[in-house]
Amino acid sequence: MTGGKQAPDIDEIQAPFQWRVRLSDKEPHKLYGIVAVAIVAFLVGILIFKNITLGLIGFAIIFGSTAEFWLGSQFKIDEKGVSVRTGASFSVLEWANVKRVVRDSNGIKLTPLENAGTMDAFRGVYLRYGKDNKDSVERAVLTFGKISDFDVVNGTDGRGDGSPSPKSGD
Repeated sequence: MTGGKQAPDIDEIQAPFQWRVRLSDKEPHKLYGIVAVAIVAFLVGILIFKNITLGLIGFAIIFGSTAEFWLGSQFKIDEKGVSVRTGASFSVLEWANVKRVVRDSNGIKLTPLENAGTMDAFRGVYLRYGKDNKDSVERAVLTFGKISDFDVVNGTDGRGDGSPSPKSGD
């Protein structure tokens, strides 16, 4: 990936660049809803199916599927690539495998897929911005990934060719 604007020197950013984001910090009241739904799932297993194992499975499914919200994620960017850890889930993507970079208002998606498509939701690593680190995350991706700012697509490109979307209002 080549282009115009140069990324800052690697000396400006400490390797590895790490941060943590817990979505429940922004909206803690939603935790009550998660707990309530998990309890309902547990009660459905016990009262309707008369099986405590099904109740525990339902409870675990609700808590497991919402772990990013209440547990948070640990992000890391270094010379080798990027990684995200949420509970027991661990995702890694090496820079050599990054084919497309898509930036939105909440973070940056690094994907090994050259074209946008239905598999985008299941492949790659999404780097969620923290409270005050949007510029640092973007600078780290550009620096460690040796990526030009022109190689980053703003929003979902949808065209499948990885080229930047036309800018509106700029």
